[in-house]
Amino acid sequence: MFGLPSLTKLLVLVVVVLVVWYGFKLVNRLDAARKSEAKLRAYEREKEEEARKARGEVEEMQACGYCGAYVPASHPQNCGRADCPY
Repeated sequence: MFGLPSLTKLLVLVVVVLVVWYGFKLVNRLDAARKSEAKLRAYEREKEEEARKARGEVEEMQACGYCGAYVPASHPQNCGRADCPY
């Protein structure tokens, strides 16, 4: 009843397991590269802002239409209210 499976079935099982294994490894590598790139872009943006502040440059601001809080025009961020469009 529970005899040994044929050699062909064992080879197919090994191939399926290897394909799944390497597929997960590839997805994890791509995800790590994407996260690393995002972290690098955030770091560069932060350094650029620090340099701009050190040079004394002025940044344009725009008023939020809902609460009136001023946010940077170059990259608006949420002011903290639930109905804020940013």
